[in-house]
Amino acid sequence: MRLFDTTFLVDLVNEDKGAVELAERIDEEKSFKGISVITVYEYLLGVHRLYGSSKQLQEKLESANRDLSPFEVLPLSNEIARECSQLQANLQRKGRMLGVNDLYIAATALSFRLGLVTRNFDDFKKVPNLSVENY
Repeated sequence: MRLFDTTFLVDLVNEDKGAVELAERIDEEKSFKGISVITVYEYLLGVHRLYGSSKQLQEKLESANRDLSPFEVLPLSNEIARECSQLQANLQRKGRMLGVNDLYIAATALSFRLGLVTRNFDDFKKVPNLSVENY
């Protein structure tokens, strides 16, 4: 059971070999495929930034929503907010920093007891008790 970071979605759409191979393996396993609502936000933000003032925006948003459709979107909750605040405080005490969006994604993975699939292995390996899978 895995939670996928935004980097994985971007790499999958861009046909990165490692991301494609992992996606094929996971499809064969028929295991849970989740993303945080934060990943939805980041992914769609990228579309708006790239195509916001163009005639292609609607088409690109529809394509992005198709990209997101195979994944179950996990919402934020009070439990995740609590996990995130504790995680950030602990990391700050150790002089380690992680962006707010990544903190919420990590907290979501921890709250649901999911491994996290990401290209940003070095960023997320700072998080105690988080199983991080690179590709």
